[in-house]
Amino acid sequence: MERINEIPFDSDRKLMTTIHKLGNKYRVITKGALDVILNKCVKVYKNGDIKAITEEDKNTILNRNSNMADKALRVLGVAYVDLDKLPNEIKTETIEKDLIFVGLIGMIDPPREGVKEAIRTCKNAGIKTVMITGDHIATAKSIARELGILTKGSLAITGKELDNIPQNVLERDIMNYSVFARVSPEHKVRIVKAFRSTGKVVAMTGDRCK
Repeated sequence: MERINEIPFDSDRKLMTTIHKLGNKYRVITKGALDVILNKCVKVYKNGDIKAITEEDKNTILNRNSNMADKALRVLGVAYVDLDKLPNEIKTETIEKDLIFVGLIGMIDPPREGVKEAIRTCKNAGIKTVMITGDHIATAKSIARELGILTKGSLAITGKELDNIPQNVLERDIMNYSVFARVSPEHKVRIVKAFRSTGKVVAMTGDRCK
């Protein structure tokens, strides 16, 4: 199907959408974070049929997502909708809505060779390494355990949970956390400020694979 337009991915909405010509109609395909995409779905493709999505369907999908994330897979939800005509303005509010859920895609995104050893070297040098990621928290925790970042007694938290913690409380408890998942750029600023408030020297690098 010819791609005629798209709404690029951004870390705030955690979605990407492409628009394709489908005969005399248009197919809108959206992929991204499952917890975001499910809230935009009104139907589900199931056993060859399209039907209204139920809470039971959503719970089943979320459970399968968790099972995949627990295996350190990065999981994308995929949904679509067919339109007779496109809205005058192509934007998330006019396109990414009333979707039909299709399924999940799990991708292996392993740490680069040597990362685990580098983290161990940092730890031996007295450096605390934390993970800040846009991944699902189950995925982040699984990988962080594998790398030696999330150890016994350390905590993992999501950006949504972070929103409910005042900055002074975050600064008080910041050294207890080792994993921050589903975060936005604004969350990263809060996290760095909290670590710096302890008097520590703080450095931020790229993601775990680079």
